[in-house]
Amino acid sequence: MAAKISPPWRVSLHGGHSSGFCDHAGNTLEELLDAAVAAGYHTFGVAEHAPRIEPHRLYQEELALGWDVATLDRLFAEYAETLARLAQQYADRITVLRGFEAEVVPEQGYAALMLGYRERYAFEYMVGSVHWVAGHIIDYRREDFDRAVAACGGLEALAVRYYECVAEMVRVLKPEVVGHLDLIRKQAPDEASVATAPVRAAAFAALQAIQEQGCILDVNTAGYRRGLGRPYPAPWLIEAARDLGIPFCFGDDSHRVSEVGAGIDEARIYLHEHGVEAITVLTRQGDYLGRRTVPLR
Repeated sequence: MAAKISPPWRVSLHGGHSSGFCDHAGNTLEELLDAAVAAGYHTFGVAEHAPRIEPHRLYQEELALGWDVATLDRLFAEYAETLARLAQQYADRITVLRGFEAEVVPEQGYAALMLGYRERYAFEYMVGSVHWVAGHIIDYRREDFDRAVAACGGLEALAVRYYECVAEMVRVLKPEVVGHLDLIRKQAPDEASVATAPVRAAAFAALQAIQEQGCILDVNTAGYRRGLGRPYPAPWLIEAARDLGIPFCFGDDSHRVSEVGAGIDEARIYLHEHGVEAITVLTRQGDYLGRRTVPLR
């Protein structure tokens, strides 16, 4: 019986957060790669979180583990080394792409820091994400989100500032992939509250920056497991990006084995429903990554 061939669109470019290097992950990187093979991926992009270098940005869980900024720095170096080794070890089963997920902190120095990480560890690609606005993390605890709302002078102002941060991040980092574009709706009371006319204007400006820099937009299936009913981004953003000719990719944003591949089939249908017929995948071409557009058939 012939082996089943995975469809060319079955690729995740955002995920693989693992317990050895991320405090809120539930499985080792090797376990996640085994799950990616089992999930039928032919290519799996691993993009661990970049370390935060300021002590006040450590998570409570990290502090409880006795971690400090030196720990995060050491673990990130170990991550890069481990990922390079496992990419070779798994090469006969799956193409493992070596990436990382950038942070926008510290606000006044993140660009040099993130680009420095990329060069130092020879990462093949970068996922550019925004988790911090006005000095507060927006997707962690509700009280942190509320502090961000207060710091910006209201929810709408926070959402506008969020998309402004996305646009700035895209211009200075030029990431191959932009992660979970409308993450701002994770903690919002409802989707409409972060889709007002001023917010949409800021979001469209961010999309224009994404188009100008040639980035790929992550269709991130974590939205399903967060109870949002669909992936990030929302339909109005999908359709606006489609009309601008921005390419899409899938990301399962996996932090444990049960999340590897979860929601990818549903996300494919979601894109079809909003007029998207193809995605863009990254492919290894010698020492560099190339791009290929593949149909969602």
